[in-house]
Amino acid sequence: MADESIWPLPPYVQLVDFLPAELHGALIDWVLANEEKFRAATVANRLDKNSRIDPDIRIAQTMRDLGPARAAIEAKLLEALPALMAATGIKGPEPRSLELELAAHGDGAHYEAHLDIPVGQGRRSIGARRGEDRVLSAVYYFYNEPKGFSGGALRLYRFNARPAEGPAADSYVDVQPLNNSLVAFPSWATHEVRRVSCPSGAFRDYRFALNCWYCRTL
Repeated sequence: MADESIWPLPPYVQLVDFLPAELHGALIDWVLANEEKFRAATVANRLDKNSRIDPDIRIAQTMRDLGPARAAIEAKLLEALPALMAATGIKGPEPRSLELELAAHGDGAHYEAHLDIPVGQGRRSIGARRGEDRVLSAVYYFYNEPKGFSGGALRLYRFNARPAEGPAADSYVDVQPLNNSLVAFPSWATHEVRRVSCPSGAFRDYRFALNCWYCRTL
């Protein structure tokens, strides 16, 4: 078996102070005002979009409604796309579709190692529209200050790593969820959300994220 350490880490980039203060604040206000709209997060199987709740793999709450700030946030995400593609090595035409999901992570929340696209023989494309595929994944982190949680790093694994076998310390990199930052990486990179600790249990102290997938026609 090949030594995991010789395989490269996925190219990634983290942009700090990504949204202007008013948009960052508007998104926090929207999430806190709509806690009841969040539902238990699901996971998809390896080949298609069929999903299920599985707390052994993922614990989080999600919703797709971004409220009145959606258009302005989408514009900022598309504006950043050329720089994100250059930093992550994504080639070809620019994706023009966005798939967005808000996620709230409280005490014990996590997401085991996974890919953002199905892989393997017989796979089906998965994207914002029919016939599209996710090519670039991004996560926008936001939360209240002072910070009420710890943990929740984004762990990116080297290509060909086998996390289930207990990877060596040099087979991954942990990216911290800095407030008002955007992290982007190829959608075929194995990654996970490390476990979150939120002692208060209060929703306003959660680790919030906007999961973004840039999609284009195959």
